[in-house]
Amino acid sequence: MASRTFVRRSVGVALIVAALLGQAFAGFFAQELIAEAAILAIFALSLDLLATCGLISFGHAGLLGVGCYVFAGATVLAGGNPNLAFAGAIVAGAIVSFAVGLFAVRTTGAFFIMVTLAAAEMLYAWGYRSKTFDGANGMGGVPRLNLGALGIDLNNPGTFTLTVIAICVAVWLLLELVVSSPFGRTLAAIRQNASRVAALGGRVFFYRLAAFTASGTIAALAGALKVQHINFISPELVSWFVSGDVLIAVVIGGIGTLVGGPLGAALLVLLKEFLSSTFGHWYLFLGIIFACVALLMPKGIVGYLLDLNDRLAARSAHSRGGPAEGAP
Repeated sequence: MASRTFVRRSVGVALIVAALLGQAFAGFFAQELIAEAAILAIFALSLDLLATCGLISFGHAGLLGVGCYVFAGATVLAGGNPNLAFAGAIVAGAIVSFAVGLFAVRTTGAFFIMVTLAAAEMLYAWGYRSKTFDGANGMGGVPRLNLGALGIDLNNPGTFTLTVIAICVAVWLLLELVVSSPFGRTLAAIRQNASRVAALGGRVFFYRLAAFTASGTIAALAGALKVQHINFISPELVSWFVSGDVLIAVVIGGIGTLVGGPLGAALLVLLKEFLSSTFGHWYLFLGIIFACVALLMPKGIVGYLLDLNDRLAARSAHSRGGPAEGAP
């Protein structure tokens, strides 16, 4: 039978193929949905990286918001170059996540969740009252990256969607290297037993801080892409609803699998669109669907597939070993 890594990566490849086919043959509206799903997938990958060391954030939208507001402020308000603003937004995400992480990663469990939520809510409150960014009304006119020198026009919906897919794939491949590295294996060991890692001389705090900083950097990247996609900035982008959406995507797809986040993101975007256009109280139906998935597949969809692969492998090994065990 196939290994767990092969199954995981096969799911990732299938998602990439589906996204590329959709981008190539779908119309404008479908391309917009694919772009939205790809951006949410990048955001989900950032949260799943953090979950690798056993930390779950319910305020990750705050780090997404750093990328949103820095990019919008640098381009719309300061009139800066979008390319430089994009890099600046990512760096700002790294700085803010490092600063927040200095305090947040000293805690775990519910305390960590509350610290990250509080940090995100502070940014939301600031954005809601900010006259510079027009408060709750938001601010439009956010430009996209200027890649004209490369012959790429990101104002074309299809081109923008393809670019976002490429960035999402690059982030996924990078994180695959990270989690399979000694650093990633140490994060996994911390998730399983942080006290034992500390007893063996592992610097648990610094590993968690590094994971939180990297996670925030990727979240800011997703935020900078998000405001380019919708060409608009508002406090709603950093609300706890956004943190809830990405957490749902990761949980339903499968925490700690990397590909589970993108799979959950794609399902979440598609279900939202289908249900909102079909039912009045569509959030009720969305909740019922996700509750059923959580009850039937506690480890998420990808986790279920991995367990199914293990059971089939064990059954295959048992059937091959049966005659030998019964032989005289």
